[in-house]
Amino acid sequence: MTPHAGIATAEPHARAFLCETLAELGFVVHACADAHDVATENAAVPFDLVVLPLAGEARPAAEVLRVLASAHSEAAVLLIGGRHALPLAAAFSLGEELKLSMLPPLTAPFRVDELAARVAHICPPRAPLQAPVDLDEALASGWLELWYQAKVDLKSMLPQGAEALCRLRHPHWGIVEPASFLPNGADPPMRALSEFVVERAMADWLTFARQDTPLALAVNVPLAILREPDFVRFLWSRVPAHPQFGGLLIEVNASEMVRDLDGARAVARQLRFANIGLSIDDLGPEWREFAALPDFPFVEIKVDAAVASGCAVDPEKRAVCSGIVELAARHGVPTVAEGIESAEDFYATRELGFDLLQGFVCARPMEPRKFVKTLPRLPIEVTPNGPR
Repeated sequence: MTPHAGIATAEPHARAFLCETLAELGFVVHACADAHDVATENAAVPFDLVVLPLAGEARPAAEVLRVLASAHSEAAVLLIGGRHALPLAAAFSLGEELKLSMLPPLTAPFRVDELAARVAHICPPRAPLQAPVDLDEALASGWLELWYQAKVDLKSMLPQGAEALCRLRHPHWGIVEPASFLPNGADPPMRALSEFVVERAMADWLTFARQDTPLALAVNVPLAILREPDFVRFLWSRVPAHPQFGGLLIEVNASEMVRDLDGARAVARQLRFANIGLSIDDLGPEWREFAALPDFPFVEIKVDAAVASGCAVDPEKRAVCSGIVELAARHGVPTVAEGIESAEDFYATRELGFDLLQGFVCARPMEPRKFVKTLPRLPIEVTPNGPR
């Protein structure tokens, strides 16, 4: 089972940060304001980890430690405090006296990788789910979320947009990988999922704009859904009437397009009237099919991660990337290298002439609140160890 973590602090910003961070590390997270919340949540689902940030004094932490001891909790306890704070030492000593499983304290400020190292033994690599999550249940229960991964301009190294990515936060399994709940394009739940994604992304765009971050957003919708006339009308009705709205990108898998190029071109031409552009997603060796088209109504080309990743050392991948960049240049549309995780591939994609990059080397997918908060305001610097 996925491990459960309790975050016990009355400070809302610290609680939100730790909840987001531990959720990304694979925990099911319970946000607790005080010892009473810890007792209630731990009684319902026993915690595997309890994180206690100390703010000024040890008394609130002491109350939580006594609650855990009285419940005979087997949770590991991680204290977070200032480097020279006496309350941190006092709380740690009390935890040991109460026979709790105390982890070495973490001193603030700390890096996320330091926190991850402290709790790595509690949260082992996730095993795949034995059965897929029912999408209808997930939609009805409100388990679905959109996370955002920045697209970074390779010349300025500034974020120029973001892709909305589906995540599912299950009450027992935590963050579930998309492969365990995303249906095939023709499955009936895909229409409901597509509507959810568009509505949530447009609502998030308005939130970002109010926070002075009106980035262009991209969503994924299957071509089969876009071919439904009433879905196109739905799209038109959801586009924000906002002076800063620069348009919505819809990414469609290149393999789907190749199976119906005439239909894809017709949809692309129709959507442009509503300030919606069609992006060719996950393009690879089939790029030659697009090179033979008599017209090119698409507004972006994204190179498949399986091709872009490794292009620094693989001549065949490099040749495909080069062909796609030349195709895009002929039609005046930007190219995006997906799935770039190494500094070597980063420099290779820039040398090949890509316009944008999307990958862990620059930014990971993030929840909306964290995305806006951590979105770089200055150029990103890529080093052999990742972004800085």
